[in-house]
Amino acid sequence: MKFQVLSVTGEKTEDINAPPAFAEKIRKDLIIRAVRSEQSKTFQPKSPLKVAGMQTSAEYVGVKDAYRTMKNRGTQRLPHEKLPKGKYGRVRMLPFAVTGRRAHPPKVETILIEKINNKEYRKALHSAIAACADAGVVKVRTGAEYKVPYIIVDDIESIKKTKDVITLLEALGIIEDVVKSERSRKRISGLRRHRLSRAYKVRKSVLFVVAKDCSLLRSAASISGAKAVKVMNLKVSDLAPGGLPGRLVVWSKSAVEKLGELNANN
Repeated sequence: MKFQVLSVTGEKTEDINAPPAFAEKIRKDLIIRAVRSEQSKTFQPKSPLKVAGMQTSAEYVGVKDAYRTMKNRGTQRLPHEKLPKGKYGRVRMLPFAVTGRRAHPPKVETILIEKINNKEYRKALHSAIAACADAGVVKVRTGAEYKVPYIIVDDIESIKKTKDVITLLEALGIIEDVVKSERSRKRISGLRRHRLSRAYKVRKSVLFVVAKDCSLLRSAASISGAKAVKVMNLKVSDLAPGGLPGRLVVWSKSAVEKLGELNANN
């Protein structure tokens, strides 16, 4: 399978042999599994204090004729707070009582990580790469037709300014994906804002894949919804955010060649 390599102005320069990953069969079920596995690794174990709701003087005495017994008193046989002169206070400790313990709280011992085999994850990654090179799958996600995949000469990795990256997207004819991301920006309010640690929600747009550390990793970070990653650090969730494949991806020529080397080694 061959793809054309474009210049930074959008003109064809040469053809390149694509790695086998671009011809992988698209398996949406594996992509969803891999994304869930990656997301589960970010979950934080949580649970309430083990003695929460139990730190009280409440006690139930069921022995007949014992001091402070609750039998034959015409009251509910539940643990009540101890009050002076043998009197009863409020019901405590029970799940349905005020300030009582929780019935089934989350536990730290709960297994949160969803594991996936290495071969399955590798196949899911290749499947996500193939989906990003399929115009039909990309159209389902982005809502527009693009001539994917976009493979650019290595000059793209030396772009230092964000405005030059935007000029590149305009030359390739994919700036509309960034415009959609800017229009989708919505403010996050309430407690959800504190949980997510961010104030706005934006739609994912272009993904840049490079071969090594370069200035594009920083210059592309300011574009709405865009992201730039090294091919060594490429994850399924980068190619298919939320488990939906078909993200618009711009590759550098070196990144595609290095991807082929990684596939050969595996």
